[in-house]
Amino acid sequence: MFKKVKNIFLVFYGSFNTKSGSNVHILELLGNLKKYTNIVMFAPGQKSVNRALSRIKYVPVIDNKYLVQPSYEFMLSFYLLYSCIKNRPDVLYLRQNSFPFFPIVLCKILKIPSMVEVNGLVLDELEVNPNSKSFAYKVFSYLALRSEKLNYRYCDRIVSVTDKLRDELVSLYAVPEDKIFVINNGANTDLFKPMDREQAKAELGLENSKKYVCFVGHLAAWQGVEFLIYASPLILEKCPEVRFLVVGDGVMKNKLLEITSEFGLSDKFIFTGRIPYESVPLYINAADVCVAPFIKGRNLKIGLSALKTYEYLACGRPIVASSIPGVEDLIELSGGGISVPPENPEELAAAVVKLILNENTRTLMGERGRKYVVENHSWNGVARRILDICNDVVENGSN
Repeated sequence: MFKKVKNIFLVFYGSFNTKSGSNVHILELLGNLKKYTNIVMFAPGQKSVNRALSRIKYVPVIDNKYLVQPSYEFMLSFYLLYSCIKNRPDVLYLRQNSFPFFPIVLCKILKIPSMVEVNGLVLDELEVNPNSKSFAYKVFSYLALRSEKLNYRYCDRIVSVTDKLRDELVSLYAVPEDKIFVINNGANTDLFKPMDREQAKAELGLENSKKYVCFVGHLAAWQGVEFLIYASPLILEKCPEVRFLVVGDGVMKNKLLEITSEFGLSDKFIFTGRIPYESVPLYINAADVCVAPFIKGRNLKIGLSALKTYEYLACGRPIVASSIPGVEDLIELSGGGISVPPENPEELAAAVVKLILNENTRTLMGERGRKYVVENHSWNGVARRILDICNDVVENGSN
């Protein structure tokens, strides 16, 4: 089926020193693409990176937070040029983050078909990043904006994770609409699968008599975890046996701990900090309800294809999530949860209470959600759709 594409170079600018949604995405993509074709990924090679993963070429970098990306771009130019000459790829696939320039320029020079994956826009990140006023961040943003413009113009195909993001690319960068293909994120449906709730609680040392509401993800401003805290007194008023799991770490953690303390709720919330990716399904399965209380901010503008929502559903847990484009669509199509207005603690609380008090509804939504994700949003399915586009660009060239 994919015989035209025999060799793909996958270029990643993120760091494997930290666990994040972008890392999960790229590693799942790598693992599933290599089922069908030969693939090599290029990534920054900090000293502390775990090098046990196969099919990854780690490019030497200066291990300093300000110099990692510039040094990676410089060294990547040599590694990529040498690799393209030695073993020319059929397609180069670049995930757009940081400020990549060289990969797409090289593809134009060597006439190698190229694809760029887009998960967000720099302009939107500026609005929610607490460091956006610093000089270093302004330099980064300037370079990232120029990189976006260059890469979207000169690549052959673009993969967008949401419809709204595709529309923004067309509007902001005048990208031809037929150049952009929308492929939502997915879940590892073999890792994220239903487990016995009592057993999961026991393994985590959680009280079996309590019901749990779970959030999983990077603790960033756009996640809206503070609205779960604001909603919690309303939830506890109706369901005093509820406890809250906040699984993950990030720049907002200390602020969230402060808010929890101010509300006198420190004994009701469990902040786990960073945990291994393989352990995340255990926390989800220990929960009765999972939440994704995204704020409006950038999310309404470009929509979301949030990993956590697919992973919640893959574990057979009902979700309550903000009615953000992409997320709301997933809930409606899957029947796996309830969407509520963003930044509205009262509506968030009401939806959580409704599910906590009705086990049959929770079970039915969980079954529907799992079935939908397995059929439509496995990482294997995502990889196959990307390979279809690779085949198309190899066969038909640029638009």
